[in-house]
Amino acid sequence: MKYQIGGSLKQDAPSYIERKADSQLYEALLKGEFCYVFNSRQMGKSSLLVKTRARLQEDGNICTTVDMTNIGSEHITPLQWYKGVVGDIWSGFGLGGKVNLKNWWSEQEDISLLQKLSRFISEILLVEFPSGRLFVFIDEIDNILSLNFSVDDFFALIRYCYNQRAINSEYERITFAIFGVATPTDLIQNKNTTPFNIGKSIELKGFTLDECLCLAQGLNLEDIEYSQAVLREILKWTGGQPFLTQKICHLVAAETREQRGKGKYHQTKPQNLVSDIVESLVIERWESQDEPLHLRTIRDRILNNDAILAGLLGIYQQILLDEEIIADDSKEKVELLLSGLVNHQEETLKVKNIIYQRIFNLKWIAKQLDRLRPYSKKMNAWIDSGQQDKSQLLRGVQLQQAINWSENKRLLDIDYRFIAASQELIKQEIIRNLNTEKIEKQKAQFALQSAREASRILGDVRKYAKRNVKKIRLGKRWILGISISVTLIVLILRSTGLLQQVEWNMLDRFIQIRPSEGIDPRIVIITIDEPDLQQIGQYPIPDKILAEALNKLKSYKPRNIGLDLYRDLPVNPGYEELTQVFRTTPNLIGIEKFVGSKVAPPKVLAELGQVGLADQVLDGDGKVRRALLSVGSSKTKLRNNLSVELAFDYLRAEGITPKSLPNNSHHKQLGKTVLIPFQANDGGYVNADAGGYQILLSYHGTRKDFLSFSITDLLNDRIPPETVKNRIVLIGSIAESINDLFQTPYSNRLFGAPTQMAGVTINANIVSQILSAALEGRAILRIWWEPIEWLWVLFCSGIGAILSWRWKSTVIAVAAIIFSVGGLAVVAYLVFLQGWWIPLIPAIFGLITSAIVLQIATSRELDKIQLSQIVELLIADSKEHPAAVKIAIEYLKQGESQENQNFIEEAIFNISSKS
Repeated sequence: MKYQIGGSLKQDAPSYIERKADSQLYEALLKGEFCYVFNSRQMGKSSLLVKTRARLQEDGNICTTVDMTNIGSEHITPLQWYKGVVGDIWSGFGLGGKVNLKNWWSEQEDISLLQKLSRFISEILLVEFPSGRLFVFIDEIDNILSLNFSVDDFFALIRYCYNQRAINSEYERITFAIFGVATPTDLIQNKNTTPFNIGKSIELKGFTLDECLCLAQGLNLEDIEYSQAVLREILKWTGGQPFLTQKICHLVAAETREQRGKGKYHQTKPQNLVSDIVESLVIERWESQDEPLHLRTIRDRILNNDAILAGLLGIYQQILLDEEIIADDSKEKVELLLSGLVNHQEETLKVKNIIYQRIFNLKWIAKQLDRLRPYSKKMNAWIDSGQQDKSQLLRGVQLQQAINWSENKRLLDIDYRFIAASQELIKQEIIRNLNTEKIEKQKAQFALQSAREASRILGDVRKYAKRNVKKIRLGKRWILGISISVTLIVLILRSTGLLQQVEWNMLDRFIQIRPSEGIDPRIVIITIDEPDLQQIGQYPIPDKILAEALNKLKSYKPRNIGLDLYRDLPVNPGYEELTQVFRTTPNLIGIEKFVGSKVAPPKVLAELGQVGLADQVLDGDGKVRRALLSVGSSKTKLRNNLSVELAFDYLRAEGITPKSLPNNSHHKQLGKTVLIPFQANDGGYVNADAGGYQILLSYHGTRKDFLSFSITDLLNDRIPPETVKNRIVLIGSIAESINDLFQTPYSNRLFGAPTQMAGVTINANIVSQILSAALEGRAILRIWWEPIEWLWVLFCSGIGAILSWRWKSTVIAVAAIIFSVGGLAVVAYLVFLQGWWIPLIPAIFGLITSAIVLQIATSRELDKIQLSQIVELLIADSKEHPAAVKIAIEYLKQGESQENQNFIEEAIFNISSKS
């Protein structure tokens, strides 16, 4: 076996050691997760990249690597950098013969650099590779830290690609992995666009004995047990650090080979063999023997940043002294970790291995601290004089700087003796100066007496003015003006969309805590879950099995059936049987996807006009809060949603059909309710896509709020016929592997991971909402007329201003505001139960802001009145105590801002002019 010291190992290198990180990274990437591997240098990151890339390619995937060192960072412009990234991906995926990059780049001249990279992904990569999975490995990412411009948008694009998966499934085929010596905090400043909070961190640890037993084979030792014992001793020295482990294995093998060649080989104890080699060939004269570079790389990284070096060395010194140092995100500790010198051990920092501990020891730290000391020259001269030369001791500013520098550091005893000697010298000089100070004391006493009198006068007039000001109540005349101003600000903020997400979240919370209405008896869901797929043995479900399931359902005489499964292509065997079922089932409705990427409906059902839409409307955060009832225009045929087709068929049997209202053709009378189409700015929405005929979705509940059976139950006759008879039946997938899942208001939970709702359950909710509204008059979620919402926000802002004016006590005012906010929430919730979504967040924001603004305005005005009264009282007292009053006025000025100082001067001038 040949050991490799430094550089990336080839994918088939026999000395490559598989660690836990190999399987973690491979499995995470196969799942489509964004991964990042951040660690110190020479820990095997690049070798892990090469190995993982090879495994993925063996599976038939398409991979490329973008090495940031190849793109460069010195004297490079944003244009050159982004073009370099695109060029590396272009060449890495072998697009040279397919796409003329120069021409394509020139055609995109009117858009930003980031948009060019985004379009390259969507228009080139995903198009040129229409079916395969693409993996982009980004190595040496820390190279961007040297750029003189921000590339936050680059990371935002990675996050965008992952977010797009909820809208465009094509993006599920591209996956990113990042490698380097950095932290997420170093790489991106804008936390709102970082992809690292949605990615998976792969922890790369050192070798364990079980992982690297294969390395024992190349040590040139005859006995396998002896070889393993030697390897165990190597790991004791290296702590499993990949570079050092490979290097010392190489040194042991070379030494053994040399001894055999000279005929001097004899077997010694494993600890002696390894210890002698490490001491002589690694630790002794380590700087000259450090080839390839490793130890010097660690040293240079540690000493690179003078701004944090003292603190870093102090922390490392405490680690060497076995003090408990808790790992956190401080810059010094992060830099120690990235250098590779230390690692985490149960939330604390420890030196990574014995070799580092021996080389970067307390003596080495002392040498570096000596270089850093601001007083090194003086201290060394003092030591050379036998600690007798007092002229070398520190005084004044130099002493204070030394004391400040020494704080939070573990220094050598000689440092503390030198600083203590300097302090003692200052103490002796102070004692000698005491007599001189006595002479000055009498002068100071006179000045002190005047100052005390000034302080007394100033304190008395302040108390008097403060009592007077407490009787004054200001602000009543400002209530209306502040309320209107705050309301305008809130409405402007709302119109920009800044409050949209918070209002959505509040709507979600209301939907979650709404009392359950029980199981809807009119709807039955037939689900297809993972156990069903395992029993059936394939997906899509064969036509024969689906035909059998539909025939059983027909025998139970349901009102109608909604097939929420795409069936645009035959899935043999059984295609003819399924076609016959379609032709003979007039109450069966199939689906098609019409918006975005289209999926055709079953051909037979399309000919019979028994097709509904399967499209759902996603909000900006990926949740379904609206129901798309229909899509159509003057040029295209009107297409109803699957749930609408089912609900209207059910209602038609009850003698109910939708009718346009005379005054508005878009408003539809449907039984006991009126359907009003959603508009772009309804409720908490701002410029939403209101295409088609949409309504706000008032959920009946989750799947547990509907009768639900599995398709296996149906096929095995385990469903009582009476539970299906004369009901609407929906058939659809709830399996995670099929990915017909959506985020809904029920997704966010206080505890646990977010949950998703299957498309068939969402359709059941839409059917339930339409039926309940038409038959029972259950309110469909409505919103106020926009001017009413404005008045509501103005009213709440006025309440906040009145509460702030009414209660001068801050504690009482805060309590009243909190109570009022709670009251608003209760009112909004009760109104929501009646079917109205009113603006709660803007109302709360207006209430709190008005209270704060009024409080600030009145406080400033009262401060001016109080200050004016203080000046008047001081000037009135100046006849009896002229000197003390002058000092008191100066004291007053010193405690005030520059604006108030000018106000005091102006007040004095006005009062003097009148007198």
